[in-house]
Amino acid sequence: MARDFNTQLQSLSAKMTVVAERYAALEQKYRDAREDIIRLRAEVLARDRELEKLRTEAEYLRVASTLGSDRASVEATREMLADLVRDIDRCIADLIE
Repeated sequence: MARDFNTQLQSLSAKMTVVAERYAALEQKYRDAREDIIRLRAEVLARDRELEKLRTEAEYLRVASTLGSDRASVEATREMLADLVRDIDRCIADLIE
């Protein structure tokens, strides 16, 4: 009986060691995955900023290429420039406050 108990105890101890090792491995994988998520979110944020910057530049180029075209394009360009000036004025007012 004591021998069966010792055998079972050793078997259980070996199994617990395996479980602990697997848990440690999974925990490390989890930490690595969290770090990857943080890194990838930062990359997405940086690319979103770059995309917005490129879209703005494309809009400016479109406006620059239409400048001097037909009357409607000139009016649209004036409206956009007026909006930009208003935005600049708001930013200056915010900075003064």
